[in-house]
Amino acid sequence: MEVIPLQHTYINWIFPAFLLIFGLFAFLRVFYPKHFSDYTRLLVNDKYIIIYGKKERKLHLFTIVLYLLQSLCLALLVYVGLKHFGVTQLFTEKYMFLEIELVVMAILLLKLILQQSISSLFSLTDFSKDYIFTRIAYSSYAAIFVLLLLFLGIYTFGMTKPFLSLLFLTLLIINALSWLKIIKNNLKQIKPYLFYFILYLCALEIAPYIYLIYIGKHLLST
Repeated sequence: MEVIPLQHTYINWIFPAFLLIFGLFAFLRVFYPKHFSDYTRLLVNDKYIIIYGKKERKLHLFTIVLYLLQSLCLALLVYVGLKHFGVTQLFTEKYMFLEIELVVMAILLLKLILQQSISSLFSLTDFSKDYIFTRIAYSSYAAIFVLLLLFLGIYTFGMTKPFLSLLFLTLLIINALSWLKIIKNNLKQIKPYLFYFILYLCALEIAPYIYLIYIGKHLLST
């Protein structure tokens, strides 16, 4: 197999980021083998959601690490995408990846806080716990799955615009599947608040992706 040279700016952050992500992945595999085994089959069956969603009402370390993995994977995807299109810095060139990671983490945490606040407002605490657990599981799965494809793209055949588009599309499709499953499984609870639930999806689930796309286009145009 022919080795594909990488830009020097890619090497600065991409390899350490992959190392950290795979290290966290290995941590989950070693210390939570049952969780990990059930989680890897998430797209095939709902065993992970059914068992751990009901059993672990409080945030489990496995879920916290998944959330961290999600932020790192999304940040790396955005970082590679921006680098591919010639964006060399946000505030500084040297710490661009860390800046993106902070932005992504802030968006995810803000979304989590708003989710809990909205559930309290409409007295949907029990539904909210199931919803948040399910969304973290699927959104993290989507981010990790896309990261594995990104790894192959960078270290085998190289990055192209169609491939990057495919990665973002895959991310959206897996997340969309989770929304459909949540609506299907909780239709009776959602039905009285269906209009507000749709507004919520637009504001807190879809809007962050649109915002990231807008920021990316803005950076590309400068």
